[in-house]
Amino acid sequence: MQPTTLQRYQTRAQNFYRSHCGEDDPSSAQICAALLACAPDYRPNAFSTLKNTLMNDQLARRNIEAANTIRALVNPVTAPGSQIVKKPKPGQIRKVPFEDFKLLHQHLRAGGNLDEAASLVLAYCLGVRPCEMRTITISGNHVHIIGGKKSAELHRGADRTLVIDKPRTLKLVEWAAQWMAGCPRTNTAIRDCLRKECRRLWPKRKKQPTLKSFRHQMGSILKASGESPESMAYIMGHQSISSISVYGDGRLGAGMKSHVRPAESAVLASIRQPQKPPRYGQGRILGAIEFPAATRGHWYTEMKQRQAGKILPAPQS
Repeated sequence: MQPTTLQRYQTRAQNFYRSHCGEDDPSSAQICAALLACAPDYRPNAFSTLKNTLMNDQLARRNIEAANTIRALVNPVTAPGSQIVKKPKPGQIRKVPFEDFKLLHQHLRAGGNLDEAASLVLAYCLGVRPCEMRTITISGNHVHIIGGKKSAELHRGADRTLVIDKPRTLKLVEWAAQWMAGCPRTNTAIRDCLRKECRRLWPKRKKQPTLKSFRHQMGSILKASGESPESMAYIMGHQSISSISVYGDGRLGAGMKSHVRPAESAVLASIRQPQKPPRYGQGRILGAIEFPAATRGHWYTEMKQRQAGKILPAPQS
């Protein structure tokens, strides 16, 4: 486990102990009771993440028995025969029309929320992650982005250089990158403020767009544009071509155009190919195909008999 990952686990575990157990060093019984009590407030995957966080924190404290006890806990929401209703999955917007982007950008700037406006521009025009917005540099029409994902300490993945040919878009991105480079606020604060402003702008909507919605929209546009899998992965900052499958839908990007492309110096050969063939589709043998009974009275029966050697093929003249 990376030291930074363990540190995040310990910080979250400490906050959980204080808010749910009332002390900094609770016993394993207190932790388990608090974890089971708050289970209905979490989605099943979020509960598993929290349980794993607490288990690793106890391992770091060398409380092996407590860690094993937490590991053995079963989520009461997903337990067999449970009558507890699962927390619904929050709705997520994956398509954002240009009109909504323009209206939201104007609303944010008019209200003085320039941090949110700059983040919105970078998410819409470049599809970058929030953790990548503060390290963007621009030289000419080349945009250099340092990848926010790390596979190991001091090793950054998915660094990329994109080209913007449209001067107006380039000018907007340049302003946003310079503004975010000096932004002192956290990504969480910007995200929370953006959510409030979206609700203020569209109070009747049940779902509001987030920065990730604009990243999904970029994925949809790239899929609809006919870009190669390697090029799409490079623009999105992925290390493998399979990662783009969870972002966007080509049908949601129809009629829209991306204003970014990989620089000529981009090494697309470094993008990883999937190690295994797709679960369904090309290269996978599914077995014999059976036809409905209505088709078995003529040529299908004859072909089966020929395969069995009962009918000889007609002689060729």
